[in-house]
Amino acid sequence: MDDSIRRVEKLNLEEVEKVDEMNKNVDSFSPEEEKRLVRKLDLWIVPLMMFTYMLQSYDKGIMSAATQFNFNDDLGLTTIVGYESDGTAITNNRRYSNASMIFYIGYLVGTYPMMYLAQHFPLSRVISGATFLWGIVVMSTAGCSNYAGIMVNRLVLGLLESAVAPTFTVLVTFWWTRDEQALRTGLWYCCVGVATTISPLINYGLGQIHGSLLPWKPMFLVLGAITTTWAVVLFFCLPDSPITTNGLNENERQIALSRLERNQAGTISRQFDKAQFLETFRDFKTYSCTLIILLTGVPSGAIGTFGTIVINGFGFSHFDSLALTCPIGAITALSILLVGYVTRKCNGTRYLCIIMCALISIAGTLICWLGPRSNKGLLFAGIFLIAVQVAAGGLAVSLVASNIAGHTKKATTSASTFVGYCIGNIIGPLIFGASPGPLYRAGFIGSFVCLCGVVVTAAISWAYLRRENAKRDKRFRAGPGQQHMHSIDENLTDLQNEEFRYVL
Repeated sequence: MDDSIRRVEKLNLEEVEKVDEMNKNVDSFSPEEEKRLVRKLDLWIVPLMMFTYMLQSYDKGIMSAATQFNFNDDLGLTTIVGYESDGTAITNNRRYSNASMIFYIGYLVGTYPMMYLAQHFPLSRVISGATFLWGIVVMSTAGCSNYAGIMVNRLVLGLLESAVAPTFTVLVTFWWTRDEQALRTGLWYCCVGVATTISPLINYGLGQIHGSLLPWKPMFLVLGAITTTWAVVLFFCLPDSPITTNGLNENERQIALSRLERNQAGTISRQFDKAQFLETFRDFKTYSCTLIILLTGVPSGAIGTFGTIVINGFGFSHFDSLALTCPIGAITALSILLVGYVTRKCNGTRYLCIIMCALISIAGTLICWLGPRSNKGLLFAGIFLIAVQVAAGGLAVSLVASNIAGHTKKATTSASTFVGYCIGNIIGPLIFGASPGPLYRAGFIGSFVCLCGVVVTAAISWAYLRRENAKRDKRFRAGPGQQHMHSIDENLTDLQNEEFRYVL
């Protein structure tokens, strides 16, 4: 054990010395050289994150598509409890909502351990290993035959998939400046919408495979095999940090480290800092970002789990219910990319965009809650508008990356916000599952209340951080050409570093 500790300490000492040496020898570089590096990173790392997050979203959402191929009936997840006056069946979907909910319990259990592993071991190994294992779990879903089996399967799947989003939030801070992070975070986060856009028709095609297997089983077998194959690509291609990667030449490495120092967000360290860990839970920003992600997770989780069932309850056929989720995914992806672009071009608009996205989705919940059931087009438009709120959650994730400094604090805050994500995605399916179909009124009312909470939380957070920036401006203001007082190897948190300014 002592030898292992000494080896870890030696590794960290060598990395810090390497950073110090690079900082001493960094030559000035031109804007063109920096642009070339950013372009290289965008074409190298961003596609790896995007495809991985798309697979993560696709794999966890296959169960929703499988419901259109008797998945619920085969596993005993839905029961009929009565009939409307027109003969429409009233269904109890509590078991199905439990099978969805337990995925997020697994995600909740796995989040902090996965972040611990990602800080102590090469990030690419942690992510690729988890991806490989969850691909195997997805394939094993085809072997489930009852309620107990699918509950265990989804629990393990959630635990393994928890490796991706929190670590990607931290990974973005290693490579891009704070002004650039919202768009890059939006690029990988929008792939939840990409998955929703492309998956329905693919799943429908896989469901038409006729053979000895039940029609929903090929979906899980094929997608699980693709995921395990992709894990191999991640193992060899995903970099860990500018300090350790072999994918940069020496000049590019120096530019990357200089950009990292410009962030004033601390260094890259494999040492756990207890003080930073405890500071995380004394920081208002931890709770505000977590609350926004939790509250947006309620309608997001509900629509992700019950989307096809709710649309089917509006009166659409099984195929139409699958097909109509495609534009919902498209609006999700486009809204995330749009707000990412707006916040990149217009500084100080992230919280404003969160509020606007929430207000648009509030209108959608009111339509689905109060709209006439005979107007299928209007009800579908309401679902369409609800999807916009996913962009608010994406911006909250980017704020964690941009407004938190110190490696341990950043990792802990990222994990904490995705704990909120899990809780929201647990609550969403629960309130929809407890609300009789096809109306699901309690689900839409709950989503309305949560989105109102997003507006209030974002407004308070904006006012608080704006005042904090003003206080720091009075205490400390760097003059023209003045060098930063702190270097990245000090690994200061945002509360410790008086030069740090919060992104609004």
